[in-house]
Amino acid sequence: MIELKQVTKQYGQATVLKNITLSIDEPGIYCLLGRNGAGKTTLLKSIAGYQNITNGTIKVDGKIITTSALDTGVSYIENFAKHFNLPVRKLLRIASEVNSYYDYDFASEMMERFELEGKKKFHHLSLGMKTMVSTIICLASNKDVILLDEPVLGFDAIMRVEFYDMLTESFQKHPRTIIVSTHIIEEIAKTIQKLIVIDKGSICFFDTLQSVEANAFRISGLEKDVKAATQNLNIIGQDTVGGLVTSYIFDTPPKQTASLEIHPLSLQDFFIQMVGHKGGIKR
Repeated sequence: MIELKQVTKQYGQATVLKNITLSIDEPGIYCLLGRNGAGKTTLLKSIAGYQNITNGTIKVDGKIITTSALDTGVSYIENFAKHFNLPVRKLLRIASEVNSYYDYDFASEMMERFELEGKKKFHHLSLGMKTMVSTIICLASNKDVILLDEPVLGFDAIMRVEFYDMLTESFQKHPRTIIVSTHIIEEIAKTIQKLIVIDKGSICFFDTLQSVEANAFRISGLEKDVKAATQNLNIIGQDTVGGLVTSYIFDTPPKQTASLEIHPLSLQDFFIQMVGHKGGIKR
């Protein structure tokens, strides 16, 4: 469905995306994680055809994506998206008029759920409500690929829970590829099927959450014991405090012994070790 081959994007001398090759061939809700400046927004904009890449190719459903593509099959909403300063209900109606596949009933239902005032103009909404209107329009488009860039900006805790429910309902009603870029890692874990981690313009992880649960661990103990237990394992990070060492691995963990403490990593801790570059080893 989405295929990237050796995709590179440069802005002047700065390389923001570095030779990315990635295939997403199954419908699902995917989470795109990365630090600020890692290339998340650039990647999403490139897949949507909002900007041309420097090298490589991007295809969606077999169509090459460029800024000149007439119908990419992609609906993309970036953070701080702007709309005409029209009443919310009018914005939803216009979106349905220009897209015959638009699910106006779903959009109206979500507007009522989130208590959006239909007569209130877009510029008069709070940041969270502006983001919600943009997200509803994007999901209701019924495009085969939905890209959401930081869709929970300005949301309070209750709105975020409602958003994840809406995301799940939208996918169940119309299975497709939905990629969500977010910084709030643990909250979205219950909603997504796969995780994509981008670091300094390169994809460093693409797999299921089950893979993280099965293979991401921290192993603590005396340096000699930890070193012996992890010498043939994939170490993604390491901390040293006094004579004690903690190694973070993405691999099959060694057997538990009296000299070692072995614990699974949370999704957030796994992400930090993948891209945080703290500790004593280089990756």
